[in-house]
Amino acid sequence: MIFVGSIASLVLLSYSRLFSESGQNAKEAIGDKLFIGHTEIFGSLERPPVLFDHGLHEKKSKEKGCRTCHPLDVDRSLVFKFPFSVAAVNRNTVKDAYHDKCISCHSRLIEEGKKHGPITCGECHDRQRSSERVNYSVFDFDFVVHEKHVEKLNKKCDDCHHFYDKEGHELVYELGTEQSCYYCHDLDAKRGPALSTETEITRRKRLSIQRVCHDLCVNCHLFYSLQDKKAGPLECRQCHTGKYRTLSQLAAVPRPYRDQPKKSYVSIKGAKMKRVLFDHESHERNARTCRGCHHETLNACKECHSLSGNEEGRRITVADAYHDISSQYSCAGCHSLRKANKDCSGCHRLLHPMDTQSSVQKKESCLACHNGKKGQLPAVLSIPVSSLNSEKVPDKVTVKVLEKIYEPSEFPHRKIVKRLVDISNKDKMATYFHRNIQTICEGCHHRRSEKAEAREGKPPYCRNCHAFFFDAKNLNKPRLLAAYHRQCLGCHQQMKMKQQGCADCHKEKIEKPKDIL
Repeated sequence: MIFVGSIASLVLLSYSRLFSESGQNAKEAIGDKLFIGHTEIFGSLERPPVLFDHGLHEKKSKEKGCRTCHPLDVDRSLVFKFPFSVAAVNRNTVKDAYHDKCISCHSRLIEEGKKHGPITCGECHDRQRSSERVNYSVFDFDFVVHEKHVEKLNKKCDDCHHFYDKEGHELVYELGTEQSCYYCHDLDAKRGPALSTETEITRRKRLSIQRVCHDLCVNCHLFYSLQDKKAGPLECRQCHTGKYRTLSQLAAVPRPYRDQPKKSYVSIKGAKMKRVLFDHESHERNARTCRGCHHETLNACKECHSLSGNEEGRRITVADAYHDISSQYSCAGCHSLRKANKDCSGCHRLLHPMDTQSSVQKKESCLACHNGKKGQLPAVLSIPVSSLNSEKVPDKVTVKVLEKIYEPSEFPHRKIVKRLVDISNKDKMATYFHRNIQTICEGCHHRRSEKAEAREGKPPYCRNCHAFFFDAKNLNKPRLLAAYHRQCLGCHQQMKMKQQGCADCHKEKIEKPKDIL
């Protein structure tokens, strides 16, 4: 910890100055509030939770500062938890600690004839006040904030980073082992055997990510503030702003270095597929955090996941670790999330996970990654549209096979193809997997096969596969009317286009057939 020796003395002597009205760092309290309920201890609450005005108490405690409620630990750092004087945490001890501390302080103010807080049950546990909304956005410790700390601390990482030494039963720092606080301190996440010792300790000691961040960060900010140096925030809403940087804003910011390669090969001993050349540097630039891929540690997937599955990897095979489309941590799963973007989902929305996993994968899809090539990834290509054959790709297509109560629909075929190609050419991931115009066409013509087409060289029709009437023996194939509307209207909805009404595509007939109601 950083608060030892003379540093601790400086902190201890200066709390009153920090929160005094005349102090250089004094600010008007913004009235930060929070609810006190501790459902993790009490379960279902018998009384409404207490709405606590932290900002007001901070302002009123200007003489002693934070030490009015928060004591110093063995390292002479403030302990930002309450109650703090409970040996055994249970319903009675926690309840008594709050009552003793809060009511005794308010009672003393009454005796001194000063303005005081509530002392009765109903005044604190107020149903009307408990209905108020208190919402703090999650603080996002992004690469910009990290780089500021790296520069401020002169690349001294041990102030923040440590790991638990299982033999020595202590926290230690070792260069090159820096990892995210979330791995051990996110008590809501499920962790595997690799972190079982660490998570057992953090759960038992209730060392949540919220608590350890407040203990470490706020104390450090206090330390620099008390020396009249530029420091980080000291008020809740200065960190919890609800504003997050985009990937484009993070693009030029250096990523933490842990001896990671710019490019590497993903190869598994005993695997039948060819190795994959992985562009790690590119993925860093397209991720807000390393934990987007590395969910347990910063090790490679194969360090925990084996071909057949093992205890270290929670019986998840290495193939599923890379290809599970339902997991946000796998390659296929992350790519599927990207496909949910507005510009991509128009085509990709129909590729349901169940269909993807049960159907036989096309060879060219697998070879896009499993190509075994050395040195360089396949070049990113832009698909040209100027050379498209006008016979195979007509400018417009008239859809009239279902014409009854509506006029035929004029489908701007070539215009749509050009729009989809433009979207693909502007996206690096799309250009990697969309290697030719045929890939774009399969967004609509999703089950076509050139070898099976009766009219070679001619565009396929939807009715080649979809019948006029529903086939009860083939529940996964909609009838022709449903196929058109599911494909066309569904694409418009996913891409948030204006044309979503019936008359936007085909005008209603003035004279309808007599057999149509």
